[in-house]
Amino acid sequence: MGQEVKDILKTVLSDLKKKRKDADFEKAAEVWEKIVGPHAFACTKIVYLTKDRIRVNVGNSSQLYDLNLKKERIRRELKKALGIEDVRFVLGELS
Repeated sequence: MGQEVKDILKTVLSDLKKKRKDADFEKAAEVWEKIVGPHAFACTKIVYLTKDRIRVNVGNSSQLYDLNLKKERIRRELKKALGIEDVRFVLGELS
C-alpha cells in the first residue's frame, strides 16, 4: 500500500513539474516574440530554459548573425522581463 501512494505522488509531482516547465516555456516564448519581433521569432525556437539562462536555436546563419549583433539589447530585455542573465544562439533545428 505504501509503495502505491509513493508511486502516485511521484507521478503527480512529475506531472506538476512538467506543467510548470511548459508554462515557463510559454511565457518565455511570448516575451521572446515581443523582444525580437515576428520575423525573427519565426526563425527561432527556445530549446533550453532555466531561471537565468536561455538557449535559442536559429534556423539560418543570416538570422543567427543578426541576433548576435543585437545580443546585448536582447539580454537586457530578457533580464528585465524574466530575470534571465545569459542568452545563447545556436544554428539548429526548429522542429
